[in-house]
Amino acid sequence: MKFTHHGLQVELPDDWWTEAEMRGFVPTFTAYRVNRRLFQNVREVPLEDVGPVSRNAGVGIFNDSEEEGSARERVVRILRGFRFDNAIPPVEIVEGQAGYPYRYKLLHGAHRFYCSLAAGFKCIPSIEGFDRGKG
Repeated sequence: MKFTHHGLQVELPDDWWTEAEMRGFVPTFTAYRVNRRLFQNVREVPLEDVGPVSRNAGVGIFNDSEEEGSARERVVRILRGFRFDNAIPPVEIVEGQAGYPYRYKLLHGAHRFYCSLAAGFKCIPSIEGFDRGKG
């Protein structure tokens, strides 16, 4: 499956989508479910208000992680969470700085963000993060 977000071409392998049994999935809410007892300051932000992830050349959106497993495992786990309405942590965002063309910048949660976009959600549950790259 290929899709675009603000000019960024994203590819989610079809076999991952199939493994998560997402065929025919239609969201019943604007965003995936979050445990609001654990994350009390969550707000839903329209996906379109968040700028695309910026990665180095040759680095894809979906990557392996020592802590969270392979990209395939992570994506399938997130997609199944959507399908079963599991509570999934929010992404971290910050307000876009002067000159940044989008209202928000994604700091943490690219897998959750782009899986949400692929699944047809309109919004993303988010919390305010801390931009370590800000001077």
